[in-house]
Parts: sequence; structure tokens; C-alpha cells
Amino acid sequence: MRSVLLTATLVAMFPLACHAGDLVINVRHDLARLAICDANAAGDGQANDSPAIQAAINHAAADGGGTVFLPEGTYRVADVELRPGVTLAGAGRDQTILRALGTARMVILHGGTLRDLSAYGTPTEDVSGDGWVIAVKQGSGGTPTSSHIISVQDAVDPHIENVRVMESRYDCLYTRGSRGLRVSNSEFDRSGRNIVSMVGDDEDFAFTNCRFGSLWRLYHFDIEPNGGRFVRNGSFIGCEFDGTGAGAGGSDTWGRMLILTGHDEMMSRDITIAGCVFREISIRVRGIFPGVKVLNNPLLDGNGPFFLRVRTNPVGELRDATIIGNRFMDGDTPAENLRVGVTFTGDTVFAENDPASFNEIELDQPATLEEAAKDKVADE
Repeated sequence: MRSVLLTATLVAMFPLACHAGDLVINVRHDLARLAICDANAAGDGQANDSPAIQAAINHAAADGGGTVFLPEGTYRVADVELRPGVTLAGAGRDQTILRALGTARMVILHGGTLRDLSAYGTPTEDVSGDGWVIAVKQGSGGTPTSSHIISVQDAVDPHIENVRVMESRYDCLYTRGSRGLRVSNSEFDRSGRNIVSMVGDDEDFAFTNCRFGSLWRLYHFDIEPNGGRFVRNGSFIGCEFDGTGAGAGGSDTWGRMLILTGHDEMMSRDITIAGCVFREISIRVRGIFPGVKVLNNPLLDGNGPFFLRVRTNPVGELRDATIIGNRFMDGDTPAENLRVGVTFTGDTVFAENDPASFNEIELDQPATLEEAAKDKVADE
């Protein structure tokens, strides 16, 4: 009965989409009244709101799921853990702001949905925005203080919707052990390491209508499973990979790349890139990566004459790839070459690409280390 009355009250007070019967908890009004926590969240940009928000999440999870609503305000948080079946929702990207509290991760998804808010790794607004700079050590200049802003860890069907994630000390988004991750209509930018890292045992994921921005220290988007892990069965649909601002704010121009790290065992595989825009970002292939589909992308600009390059490991092999309907550019002019150091093997298909010469690329035998090393030297 308490859940039903609370839901009815909040639906009338706030324009938050919910279904009849869902539990909705407003962290600024309901926690103390319902004895969920000793005090409500402050949302004033000063107080530690992590305990209040976590108590609301735990209560909703114990009730079988629901929505924890963060109305307009600025909330300082660290190590907030989102549970399966729970939605942590703000009032909009410009209305609900999360800011870092110390050096911990800000939000850890074990499931559930995070939506309609912004999360900044910087503690206060005066070291944020256009004044943000990368610094290696915490506390110098405008250094962001959180490690990873959003960490998806050992999660089934986590969703991230309509969020802005910026100014991390390490990664804006870090995933390990995710299944069914869905990220949509979201923006990630300004990182002290990588914009996004997927480090392994991540499968069945989709990024849709997302922007990956232009300031970082190490790599743009790093798919790099380690320790025998894999990243597979993923897609990027209608996304923008933007490297045009690299070098500003102390960021590096090196690392303008989406990295695909494969293995001889071919555990990492099957990535689709469709309807996306790459601005001064290339794809770098390491090892054997089968099942890559590059489809109907209106702009693929790899910041130089090659869009596909080998990375670090002398062998970069795309096996059973499908490359159809793409426009490859080098700045304002058509690209002259598709690849350097990358071999195409198996049932690879090229068709309807611009320039037309990219449809006539011959398949290779798997590259020897000596041949790949020569190509890598040419690339550098």
C-alpha cells in the first residue's frame, strides 16, 4: 500500500515516466519520511549524497525493483552501486548533475538503468567545462578526481540512456563482465585515460546514437580484453567518434583510434559499425579479429591516408569482414588507401564503397610477422 500511495503522489508531482504499480522514490523528499534513511539527499553540490542514494537503491531492489528519482540539483557521489531492476533517473542532463566525491568510481552498474542526467568526474563547476584540463596527478590544476565515472561490472542487461559523462581521471565508461549492455543517446568526453574501455568478458552490447568526444590522454575507444577474456557480439549504430579537438586541454593527439584487440583463438569477434561518423579517428587492429562489419557509414576519416591500421602487435588480421557502402575520406579529399599493416582473409566482402577502388581490394594470406612488421614501419 505504501508503494502505491507513494507512486501516485510522485506521478502527480514530477513528469517522470513510470508504469502503474512501480515504486518511485524521490531522494529529496521521501527517504526520511519513509524511514529509508536518516536524512534525504541534499542535492546542493556540497554534501555527500552517496549514503542516501544508495539506501534508496537498496530499498527499491529489496521491493522487487523501482525508480530512484533525483530531481534537479547537484549530487556529490562515490561508489554508488546500481542494482538489477532499479532505475536511477534524473530530471534531464542539464537539471540533474552528479559530481565526484574523492577518487573512487562514481556509479557502478551491476544491472538496472541509469538515465536522464550528467556525471562529471570533477568535484566543482569551477574546474569543469572549458576550463577542464588533463593532469596526471590528482589535485593539480583542473584535474578530475574520480577514477572511472561509470563502471559496468559483472552486470546483466544494464542500460545507460540519455546521459552526459565527462571529465574522468581515468575512463568515462569502463566495462568488465557485462552481458546485454545497451547505451543510447549519450555523450562521453574528456578523459585522463580512455574515453571508453571494454576490458573483457563483455558480450551482446549495443551503442546507439552516442558521441565519443575529442579530449583524452591515451586512447579514444579501447576494446582490449586481457587475461584470456573476450569482447564479442557488439554494435555501434549511428554513433560519432570525434577526434577533432585532440590536443586541447592538455590532451594528446596520439591515440586517435578505435582499438579492436583479437586473439589467435578468435574469442573476440563480431563487431558491427553502421551509420556512424568517424572524424579523425582510425580503426586499429591487433591480432586476429573475425566478423567485423563496416556498413553504410557516411564519413570515415582516419586522420591520414589510412583508415585501418595495425596496432603494436605486428599482426592485424580482419577475417570474414564485410565492408559495404562506406565513404572514406582524408580530411576534405577522398582517401587514397584503406589500410596499412592489416590483412583481409576468409570470406571478406567489399562493395559499394567510395572511393570505388576500395571495392577491388584483394584478399591476403594471413600475414607473416616479417611482412606485418614491414607494413608497421611504413605506417609509422
